Amino acid sequence: MEKTIVFGKYENLVGTYCGPSSESPAPLAVLMLTPGMLHHVGPMRLHVQLARRLANYGIPSLRYDLSGIGESLAVGSGGSSLQRATREAIAAMDWMQQECDIEKFVLFGLCSGADDALAIAQYDQRVVGLSMMDGLGYRTKQFYLHWILKKQLPKMLRASKWFALLRGLIQVKQCSSQSMPIGQDIREFPQRAEAERQLRYLLQRGIQLQLIYTGGVVDYYSYENQFTDMFPSLSGHINIHKRYFPRMDHLATLSEDREVMLGELQRWMCNLSDHVVKEPVNEFV
Repeated sequence: MEKTIVFGKYENLVGTYCGPSSESPAPLAVLMLTPGMLHHVGPMRLHVQLARRLANYGIPSLRYDLSGIGESLAVGSGGSSLQRATREAIAAMDWMQQECDIEKFVLFGLCSGADDALAIAQYDQRVVGLSMMDGLGYRTKQFYLHWILKKQLPKMLRASKWFALLRGLIQVKQCSSQSMPIGQDIREFPQRAEAERQLRYLLQRGIQLQLIYTGGVVDYYSYENQFTDMFPSLSGHINIHKRYFPRMDHLATLSEDREVMLGELQRWMCNLSDHVVKEPVNEFV
């Protein structure tokens, strides 16, 4: 069952609620946070596909447009992007709690949606799980070796890349007034020490973390155990589930990659749903 809803303090936010197909609904719901300027269907309908798959396992979900994007009106959207995302995610959880009697939530976000998820989880005790795809990334000593082997070396061996580099340098000289270098993106990572503090706080609350990285973010995450090297004090925590897919692009574009990604997300979320009523594990007490 899917239905369009309008919610928020100003009734300006629009989303799609996907109810469970099972007669025994899960004790939690998934909130899907959009990356960048994309609307609520997600990149190439990722959110739609995930929502319908979860519904078959009894897990409801809500995917919605941030204010000023898609069908949501830009009302009351002052402050930073993280502040806006937090306010609107809290409004989404409020709606689901009032209308569906759901009190526990998993936040799923890709790219900047993952950045938003980490920030939102700090402020709302109803969050019991955080699924971040291509989220936090900090360069380590080993990062540079893998980055050179996986990205730079293949470029150096291809003549077409040298011609592209030359064209790019010419374009930069012709467009010297540009405010942002070509090919760069904007992410809102906290400082590494602050990120570790935030993750530790979530783990102390018993929150389950799913951390998925792909080969699409090789510029800041380039090898299997980089997360462990980024945050060695969190290594081995029972509530952290990490996966790395080096051959998969940032959006899991290929159909076979998309199926693998959906399966990974669904299994983790279903497992979390099955165990959400248990006492949280806290290894830092």
